[in-house]
Amino acid sequence: MKWNSLITKLIFICILLQATVSSAQFIASESTVEKAKQKAKENSNAIIFLPFKRQSRDHGLADDRAQRENEIPPNFFAVTFYKPTYVFPYYYTRSPYTSIYQSNTPNNEEIMRSEVKFQLSFKVPIWKNIFNYPSNLYLAYSQMSYWQAYNKTAFFRETDYEPEMFLANEVNWQILKHWNINFLNVGAVHQSNGKGGSLERSWNRVYLEAVSSSDHWLFSVRPWLVFHDQSWAKYNPDIASYLGYGEIVLAYKFNQQVIALQTHNIFERGGRRVTGELTWSFPISSYLNGYFQFFSGYGQSLIEYDHRTNSAGIGIALSNWV
Repeated sequence: MKWNSLITKLIFICILLQATVSSAQFIASESTVEKAKQKAKENSNAIIFLPFKRQSRDHGLADDRAQRENEIPPNFFAVTFYKPTYVFPYYYTRSPYTSIYQSNTPNNEEIMRSEVKFQLSFKVPIWKNIFNYPSNLYLAYSQMSYWQAYNKTAFFRETDYEPEMFLANEVNWQILKHWNINFLNVGAVHQSNGKGGSLERSWNRVYLEAVSSSDHWLFSVRPWLVFHDQSWAKYNPDIASYLGYGEIVLAYKFNQQVIALQTHNIFERGGRRVTGELTWSFPISSYLNGYFQFFSGYGQSLIEYDHRTNSAGIGIALSNWV
């Protein structure tokens, strides 16, 4: 195996992520916002990433994040992180779905348990403060890849693409002394692996989402409706039986660290197919967080939606759930 080439590629990914932060001025300070406003006057087509401030506001973590996004000048084409964005130089899967890949890898290579995993996720506003109401329309895109970098012939065994459009409605309804329902969202999402043929996996959904938070907690509930279209019927008509009809995200923030649990299929099938992903984010520099992830259940990737496995990885993250 060409370790020099592999290490070079891994270093390139890390440098690319760091360069994205630096070039986009991903700095958590009031002076950064002031500089952004000045640049906005000079160039209305510039792109800026959201400064990540570590602070809480009266309405909780969800409102804190929304406030940081609103600080971006309105004449910017504002690109902000959406779901967690990270890279795991080492990701281990205990029981890969090896049979599905037979005769479908370069040189018929076997799937290794150790690999590289990374996810990129961002959103852009296309209509803010609709009709002077605190409602914003967003386009979002998430991409998750599994790279068999440690194999004899490095290849991507799976990449899942997830474009999305959603309407975020800020409500900030107080339900308990320290808890608020911050957002009621509605959206549509497509997810597929783009492989075609027998390895194609694809589904389309519409969802409702309620996001609630306090100073240290965030809780999100997102039920969805699956479209029974031609792609769903041909490639994965039973996908909802494994990935469920919704997901829940619970996150806790303390000492600049975030522990989060993302879970689905809790109640369907009597809980026999419950799936969970536990993550821990912790600061390692002003711009980067260390990131640990443990997964157990179904749907590690779309091609493995009906295969149960346990996986774990460690690496760095540019953003997390809060």
